[in-house]
Amino acid sequence: MRPLRCAAVTLWAALLIGTAASAAPKRVAYALILANNTGLEPKQAPLRYADDDGARYYELLSSRTKETVLLSVLDAETQALHPGLAAQTRPPTRKALKEALGQLNARMAEDRQRGDDPVLYFVFTGHGKRGPAGEGMVSLLDGPFTRTDLYSQVIAPSSAAFIHLIVDACDSYFFVNSRGALPVAPAQAQAVQGLLAARELGRYPHVGAVLSTTREQESHEWSAIRSGVFSHQVLSALAGAADVNADGRVEYSELRAFVAAANQGVEDVRGRLEVSIQPPAQDRSAALVDLGDRARLGFLLLPTGLEGRLWIEDSRGRRVAEFNKERERSVVLGLPPGYGYFLRAFGREASFKFARPGAVVDAASLSWRDNSVAARGAVDDAFRDKLFSVPFGPRFYAGYMASLGQTPVAPEQGPDLTP
Repeated sequence: MRPLRCAAVTLWAALLIGTAASAAPKRVAYALILANNTGLEPKQAPLRYADDDGARYYELLSSRTKETVLLSVLDAETQALHPGLAAQTRPPTRKALKEALGQLNARMAEDRQRGDDPVLYFVFTGHGKRGPAGEGMVSLLDGPFTRTDLYSQVIAPSSAAFIHLIVDACDSYFFVNSRGALPVAPAQAQAVQGLLAARELGRYPHVGAVLSTTREQESHEWSAIRSGVFSHQVLSALAGAADVNADGRVEYSELRAFVAAANQGVEDVRGRLEVSIQPPAQDRSAALVDLGDRARLGFLLLPTGLEGRLWIEDSRGRRVAEFNKERERSVVLGLPPGYGYFLRAFGREASFKFARPGAVVDAASLSWRDNSVAARGAVDDAFRDKLFSVPFGPRFYAGYMASLGQTPVAPEQGPDLTP
């Protein structure tokens, strides 16, 4: 089995490095991340980890994009974990957002003129709520940013061929979608319906949405991982943990099934996520990430035979990816180089590091040792014991997609390594 595994590693490395060069037209990605701990009104307690999630999205996406902008005010602990990042951020205000959108739209318009396909990630982590008329909004440092603002300032004028919206906030569904009766008199209904039509995803088939709630619902933070639970799951998935057919791409259906598996074991309804994940209508198979887009990552290969709940921590103590692996499934994770890492399971760990960007580490070659790290503070049992308790892989994915009556991704096409 050893030569087979080595051959698989070599082929994976060649695939990941060569995909971007062979793609036509060229996919050029940009990211705009807003992360704000403060709320829209005094009764909303400040969040602890929205800025941490913003920093994590920055690390994940900046390794895969041409340009990434982070609008946030990082607290002292987050700045200590991410030295130098604060100098690259601006406060999450309406003015800063407008300037960042103008800058990125100009870049993407130039890409279009060259015949390339620009892609925009628009990410928000922080507080959200519904206004008196039912319109969703999120909190910037200087006030609310509404669904009307989202469509008129971000979506409608964008130069992007595709937009991936990722929103982790209370009532995030209503920040992108409307639901319920129009709060106006009958004489005004026709005019308002015309306005609302411009604020629906159906008018923008190039836009996909990954939202932390499907109804009026709070988002959850978890101190053990210094993160919002939903953002942690999305970041884990986009690192490669959701790539069920091992093609190096994470599609919306794979992300949706991965999040479903991660939360299936949570019995406490207060901790159970009810998310909304909608692919772009223009291409329902559009990839949220493609590990072959950039070679500025290191790659960890988790071969068949390794199974169970696993997570990756870096040398800063940050849990950067987590999943429950089916035994028959192989997984490749793309992680930023430059840090030491630990592959962990309950009671044991193995350390590794990437020698350079593009390097591949085979988990089968790692040396495991016992580990008895104490829990850091009080952790809700529903998250500690039940989150990621259900294995994710082809079996879960096939059953989940069948339950939805939706078309799955193409089956795994493993390389023929026979002599």
